[in-house]
Amino acid sequence: MTDYLEDLKDLISKQFVIPQDDIEEESLLDEDLSITDLDLEDLIGKIQEKYDIEIPPEKFPSFKKVSDIALYLYENVEQMA
Repeated sequence: MTDYLEDLKDLISKQFVIPQDDIEEESLLDEDLSITDLDLEDLIGKIQEKYDIEIPPEKFPSFKKVSDIALYLYENVEQMA
């Protein structure tokens, strides 16, 4: 899961101009990183492109922390490969 976490940190850092050191596994997307629902949709779009997967929109609200997205990728990207 570490690879996904590092990739996510990199994506979030570049997209939202947040220093990677400020992005932790347990960082809350909204409170800690100020990522809005609309921002999250953009981020998920980039993730879907990067990993060539489809994340159902009904999953978006379950992504509260950086680790939630990393775990989803860990559980779903491997199976699709």
